[in-house]
Amino acid sequence: MPEPIENHRIPNAPPDSARVAFRELHARRLHGFALLLVLGDRARAARLAADALAAAAERIDTLRHPERAAAWLRQHAVRHAGGERASRPADPRVLADLGADPGVIAALALLGPRERAALIASAVEGLDRRDVATIVGRNGATLDRLLRRARGRYVAGYAAVTPPSAGDGPLAARIHAVAERAMT
Repeated sequence: MPEPIENHRIPNAPPDSARVAFRELHARRLHGFALLLVLGDRARAARLAADALAAAAERIDTLRHPERAAAWLRQHAVRHAGGERASRPADPRVLADLGADPGVIAALALLGPRERAALIASAVEGLDRRDVATIVGRNGATLDRLLRRARGRYVAGYAAVTPPSAGDGPLAARIHAVAERAMT
């Protein structure tokens, strides 16, 4: 019986087929992560995602488990995004397509890239704690502090920009629900 595509290997298939399957499995979500990470800068997000996928293609045999591969790809994007905060405001149309309202965008902009990555990976993408640790290069109590700080700064930033509303988009609703659970 052939190995399932989820393991990123196709028996007797040329290596290019495995790379294509890997790209199809990860590219869309990785690009969405990168868009949120760089606050809607399309060119930068596309570059980060493409660079991560190209780097992964060179080590495709070691990235067999889809979730571990997703964490590795995001870690690569975070590392190459740089340490600076957003230098320019996001294009609200780009992030609105992902379900982000102006309050979400403003609150995410208050976070550094590592905080933003941790919040996106845990609250938006729902990745496992091990994967979040891989993405941001922190674990244990250090990861807990990073997540608490990111959630707290996000909630405070969102509250400062946006009055409570029943019309939040789906991304905002998910982030709010996670932030409320974390704050109680």
